[in-house]
Formats: sequence, structure tokens, C-alpha cells
Amino acid sequence: MRAWILVAVVFVAAFVAINCGSTEPTSPSPVTTAGVPTRSSNPAGTPTRTPSPTPSPSPSTGGGTGAVQVTVSPNPVPFSGQAITDIASCANRPNTWFYDQVLRETGGVAVTVTRRLDTFDGVAGSATNPSLRIAANGSTSIRTRWCSVSASAHTAQSTFSGTDANGKAWSVIGPLVRLQAK
Repeated sequence: MRAWILVAVVFVAAFVAINCGSTEPTSPSPVTTAGVPTRSSNPAGTPTRTPSPTPSPSPSTGGGTGAVQVTVSPNPVPFSGQAITDIASCANRPNTWFYDQVLRETGGVAVTVTRRLDTFDGVAGSATNPSLRIAANGSTSIRTRWCSVSASAHTAQSTFSGTDANGKAWSVIGPLVRLQAK
């Protein structure tokens, strides 16, 4: 049996990273006073209705399908050796690697990531549900870390899947990540 363990940690702080600083578009509200549109006067003194601002169009999900592209940085991943102290199973495993996986929505339709399956040296680990929402054309970064009893070279790979805002299923296999030997 291979002596390895997967430690995948997703850092998502208040979903800020999901959109890389962008926010969901919102439509402006018309200016009102006690529920009545604001009025102003023209030069002749005749009251005129101030036009309400035209709301910006909401992004249409249309008939498209959300798609996700995964990139890894760095790849190959240099040996770290930095202890992973917050996971008991890694406490006695001094061989560690750290990298980021960037998930970018490329189909123009928001997606939700509901399944992540990681493999280490071709062996599948357990599936998790990261419950990540990525806006249309947005992205998020997932910090990934591994520990092992062996300082030799390894490979890792993640498969992500979920649904888009139109209810369509999608799935993507990330790049093969090379974890370099000590």
C-alpha cells in the first residue's frame, strides 16, 4: 500500500478570490424620495420628471454552457520540506509540496464546483465537495498541498465537476502535476 496522504486545502476568503476582485453585476436603483421618483426643474421653472437611471443589463445565461479551465502554478512543483502542522497525518511526513490550482470559467456562464477528486501517483483519493461558485468569466485559486513518507518524485492530478447556472453538468481534468524529488 502506498504511504501517502492527500491534504488539499481550499482558501476562499468571503468569496473574494472566486471573482478575482470582481463582483456580480448589479442594476442601479432609481433615485426615489419616499417611493416617488425625484423631480427637478428645467430652466423655465416647469417641473420635469428626472429620468430613472437605465439599469445595466443583467448578464444573460442564454443557452451557453459553463466551462472551466484549470492551470497549475508552479508545475513542476519543487520539493518543499516545509512541515504541515495542522493535519495530524502529515506531522511525521517531512516530504511536502505546495502549489496553486486556478479554476477559470471560460464559457460565459457561472458555475458551481460540487465535486473534486484528487489522485496521487495515479491512485484516486476520496472525493470532496468544495462548494465553490465561480462567476461567468471569473476565476478562483485553490492552494493545494501534499505530504508523503517518500521524498521521491510523484504526480498529482485533480478532476473537478459541477453544474452551471443553466443546470448543465460539466467536468474537467486538471493538468498532471509533477512533484519533484528532494
